[in-house]
Amino acid sequence: MRDTIARQSDVDKNSIKYDVEPGTGDYRHGTIAFAAAKGKSIDLEKLQKSLKATRLGKGTRSSVLYLEVTAEGDVAVNNKDIVLKVSGTTQEFKLVDDPKAKPKEGTSTPYQRLRAALDKGAKIAHVTGRVQAWNGVWPKVLQELERENEAKVPMPPLLIVTDFATVSK
Repeated sequence: MRDTIARQSDVDKNSIKYDVEPGTGDYRHGTIAFAAAKGKSIDLEKLQKSLKATRLGKGTRSSVLYLEVTAEGDVAVNNKDIVLKVSGTTQEFKLVDDPKAKPKEGTSTPYQRLRAALDKGAKIAHVTGRVQAWNGVWPKVLQELERENEAKVPMPPLLIVTDFATVSK
């Protein structure tokens, strides 16, 4: 997987870090972190197609827990939805709350804090979140993503907000 990511023209090859948890059996949990090359943005559809062309698209039992991205761009409220348009690309994300989030009484989820910041007129610098549908056994995940990409009316991917930063004035 690390090599597949490294072959992407929009990935900074020097940014790739692969950390594997020690001693967790045959399938060990690991984290792959990487960044876009200077002046580029990671194309999720291209990444999905490249991964599908590897053994991950076939009969592996390997799985992905989540794909977390941090994106810069314009965040706007469109009707009731919050949309992030990634700078310099045509990529958009619909920002959503974590359906499993159970904040402690008196606290808010990152999405709720983002909405409150937007309601106060704050400018958002970047948003971090987990891309919906990027979890499960690789072959199934990649097949489902392919179906979504081929939809007649493509919908922007959902980004479950885990963090964000505002522009300081």
